[in-house]
Amino acid sequence: MRFFILISFLFLLGSAFGQTLEATISKSNAKIGEPLIIEYHLKTAPKDVIVFHEKYDKIPIRSTGGGLLSNDGISAEIIEMFKDSTATAHGKQQWQGKYTVMIWDSGTFIIPGPKIFINDSTFTFNDLRVYCGFEAKQAGVDLYDIRENYADIPDNETGFWGTLKSIGRWLIYNWWATLLIIAVIIGFIWLRRRRRPTEPVKINKAMSLKDRTLAAIDALEKEKLWEQGKLKEHYIELSYILRSYLTTRYNLSLLEKTSNQTKILLTQKGLNDDTVETIARILSQSDMVKFAKSKPDELTILKISTLARQIVAETSPLEFDNYE
Repeated sequence: MRFFILISFLFLLGSAFGQTLEATISKSNAKIGEPLIIEYHLKTAPKDVIVFHEKYDKIPIRSTGGGLLSNDGISAEIIEMFKDSTATAHGKQQWQGKYTVMIWDSGTFIIPGPKIFINDSTFTFNDLRVYCGFEAKQAGVDLYDIRENYADIPDNETGFWGTLKSIGRWLIYNWWATLLIIAVIIGFIWLRRRRRPTEPVKINKAMSLKDRTLAAIDALEKEKLWEQGKLKEHYIELSYILRSYLTTRYNLSLLEKTSNQTKILLTQKGLNDDTVETIARILSQSDMVKFAKSKPDELTILKISTLARQIVAETSPLEFDNYE
């Protein structure tokens, strides 16, 4: 009887600890906008069925309080598509999933552990903690001390000249920010110039907004810029065409908005969730090529162009087809 109880106890103990879950992050102390790699590891029985629902554009996170920026709607932006793999070793099934993200807010944040389904059971990975700031946090220096160094700028002068001198001192003490601003301005001017096609598409001004947009997408696709080593230019132009269409169609200013901001504004205009998600998917793919140097194959490129045409067709009512 005792032997039977012992065997049962060992069996239950093995079942309870049959799975091993672990979550890791490449850096727990990073700068704002620095790529971070989040990895999830799982070891389980070889025949277990694993289901993980990945996220596509962002991972909601929460602040531990006292951030320099607003805590409303904070998220880690996904800059590379989720990757996972499964292998069997030493009698265990080993699963691994990986995100590459960026955090654009300052403060200490908690990245909640996602859920994973093994057979009929639900498990949750451990939470991750990360600090993000303009400069890497120094060991032994409290976060609030760092913020005080930014905020404590003595200035006894008032009025226009006092404000001008304060700005000058800030630019001198934060020379890296001055260089960043100059680089952003130069990059913006360069992108604006590159955005204009070398050979403008001749489009009849009498055409409707829908037809003009579809003609522009067709002309861009025929150029096959990706075969000329200009994949980035192709996605910049496609993103510009789609944003220009949505700007005119819904009377919004979307040309300089981020993908997440565009998604919010379109939702407020009453577009259904599926349409907004498709638009976000197109813009997210464009961002990944522009900023993360992603290199999709030709089939993926043509599929994104088809999705853009679908958006134009779905959001152009028949009564506005000939509207100028």
